[in-house]
Amino acid sequence: MPKVNLYATFRDLTGKAQLHVEGRTVGEVLENLVARYPALRAELFEGEGLSERVSVFLEGRDVRYLEGLATPLEEGATLDLFPPVAGGGVFRQDYGGLPAWLLEEYLRSWGGAKEGEGVYRLKGAWVRFFEVEPLQVGRLSVPRLRVEVEGEEGEAWAGRIALAASRGGG
Repeated sequence: MPKVNLYATFRDLTGKAQLHVEGRTVGEVLENLVARYPALRAELFEGEGLSERVSVFLEGRDVRYLEGLATPLEEGATLDLFPPVAGGGVFRQDYGGLPAWLLEEYLRSWGGAKEGEGVYRLKGAWVRFFEVEPLQVGRLSVPRLRVEVEGEEGEAWAGRIALAASRGGG
């Protein structure tokens, strides 16, 4: 049965940080979650689709870049559900050549707490990251990491991440 990690206001609406919810696809899990906690419907969905304001990650990857609500789930899969965070915007940047392990080292050294695969909580912000399609130049392939920072202190943390990435680990 898939595990669902709930963050911020989703925790407030359910009274839970983590639940196990039946479903073979992301959409089925979310529908079953809404059946248990009807107040989540307005937060998760816009019409029949996933709300643009919400972030849903499967094993650290944004489901929008997979198959959306139709994304199949394996037994024991982990979904992370993030509501919009008040204050500040969402800062998104793709970094070529910044490996996930190095970003995680930076986040830990800055006091970040790991909340899930590719998800860290910093003071005043959330950081999510996942691999995206590599940059191809001829036969050269450069891995890329998409980093999203959200929250009241999001802009400052996004700047700090950008500076660290530009130093190439220095």
